[in-house]
Amino acid sequence: MKYVALSICIFIALTSFAQNNFPVSLYAHNNQTIYHKGEQVFSKIYLRTPQGLHMKPLNIYVDWYHANGSLLAHQTYLTAFGGAEAGFLIPVNYDSQYIRMRMYTMHSLKQIPDNQFFDQVVFVHQPAGSKQITLKNNEINPLSKSTEDEFLQITNVTQSFSPKGLSEWIFENLSKDFINLSLSIMEEESFEASPYTILTHFKKPTPNELLIKPDYYDAFVQVKGKLIADSNLLNNAILSFSIFKQGQLPIIDKVPINRNGTFLIDQLNIVDSVKLSVQVDYKGNRKEKIPLSYQQLGLFNSAPLYAFDFKDSIPAFRYTRIVSPYIPYKEPKDNEVVVYTNTKAELEVLEKKYTSGMFRGGDAVSFNAMTPIAQSHRTIFHYLQGKVPGLQIIFENQGVMTPNTDEDDRLKLVGNDASGLPRFSWRSQFDQIKLFLNQVPIDIAGLMQINIAEIAFVKVFRPPFLGAALGAPNGAIVIYTKLGDEENFSPRDSKLTSFTIKGYTSFTPYTQPDYSSELNRAVIDMRKTLLWAPTIHLNPDKPKMTFVYYNNDRSKKHRLIVEGVKQNGEVIRRDWLIE
Repeated sequence: MKYVALSICIFIALTSFAQNNFPVSLYAHNNQTIYHKGEQVFSKIYLRTPQGLHMKPLNIYVDWYHANGSLLAHQTYLTAFGGAEAGFLIPVNYDSQYIRMRMYTMHSLKQIPDNQFFDQVVFVHQPAGSKQITLKNNEINPLSKSTEDEFLQITNVTQSFSPKGLSEWIFENLSKDFINLSLSIMEEESFEASPYTILTHFKKPTPNELLIKPDYYDAFVQVKGKLIADSNLLNNAILSFSIFKQGQLPIIDKVPINRNGTFLIDQLNIVDSVKLSVQVDYKGNRKEKIPLSYQQLGLFNSAPLYAFDFKDSIPAFRYTRIVSPYIPYKEPKDNEVVVYTNTKAELEVLEKKYTSGMFRGGDAVSFNAMTPIAQSHRTIFHYLQGKVPGLQIIFENQGVMTPNTDEDDRLKLVGNDASGLPRFSWRSQFDQIKLFLNQVPIDIAGLMQINIAEIAFVKVFRPPFLGAALGAPNGAIVIYTKLGDEENFSPRDSKLTSFTIKGYTSFTPYTQPDYSSELNRAVIDMRKTLLWAPTIHLNPDKPKMTFVYYNNDRSKKHRLIVEGVKQNGEVIRRDWLIE
């Protein structure tokens, strides 16, 4: 029995290893065929091997080039289940009728020359009278679908063409295989048949396309380094690393050091630039700052500034309709539209990190005390002066309370000395505000002993605050001290070596308006894309997914386009006119 289990493990390992070394091909499904200047391009990139979808994570690089060959942007994305979301904002002053979109991986660069890059063209509408481009004739069939996609059932529950009307569709996977899909629904009035489809442009690579085996598997963010030190010093040593990004909790972990001093930090999924700090801990719990060399693996930092080696000619694309006017969709001021994002606000991160129980949330004003401005003050109470509406803070010998009938018994401050113990009042009444240190009651004298450099987060609860024993009818101030892993916290004996590394490209997610509320229906809606759902994963365990979208203010016909790939590599396309 154990030999059978061992054989299964070996088979899985070999299958995984084989997929790592198969050639790949890439294709992008874009939400529209033609864009206006200043408009956002939303893309879903698919990754395919001779065996099917490339299910393991892999880094994809996307370069956007001007028609004259100059680089506009270099981007990096991480795939999941054979796909990755991407995006590009077309410059408002863009002066050509098309943009080159070039996709590749470290793996594809090792393939035969004709299959190293996967290029597509994004068309940009230019005003009448602008310089025209001679386009190559190319026959296309806009109403097409694959022959293998009968297992995908698409059901229309309700459809409305009234202004801001609601429509609902259900997708169901009737097969036993996993499928990865993307869905675009556009107004038919501005739709143009695309010269690119997943049926015609997503080739299935063959095993003999791979010329050279890649040096390493390029997935996630990886940093490879080498410590310059005696091997005896590095015996049993561990490399500690920390990743800091403003507004996010730090990542702290350890990796082993090889006998030759090399180390590898991998499996990192970070966005934009971050600061990576490393420190060597070795026997005796001593910390040593040892010289090191390092390099970030992958192509995060590099792309040719010019490219003229595009092998495909510009495909045929002629307007068959009058291009509809375009106005960017704007959320209403009251903002009941939900926009999903992976990045939390800085104070939300601190709230989650430091608070708990009745101290979490509530009617309070929060402060990040780790900013340079905050830590430049003598005490945290000097920093809080004037920052909380209704809360007055004075120091005992900074001012005296002098009754003033004209000002409703408010304080009249005299003197400039800011020393002494603070006193607090809400509006005009001096009351006893409860004070807490890390959610434990403390008196003002004890708090004044805390160095402001040790304080991380402050919450000022407006009266009444119910989180304290017997309550705090006059409000509360809660001070949280650092835990030791904060971005700007380095112990005096720190031996950290820090440098900057690049992460994945951040892009604007598609904003789906919600007109179920009357407050949101007052906006002018002239969107061309009515719905963009780039990541649809359907499997036997979760075979169904429902999509709800709202019409714009002018469309009377809709165009629904579905593209995707089954895990076995079969491609899918549905192109429907809804009227």
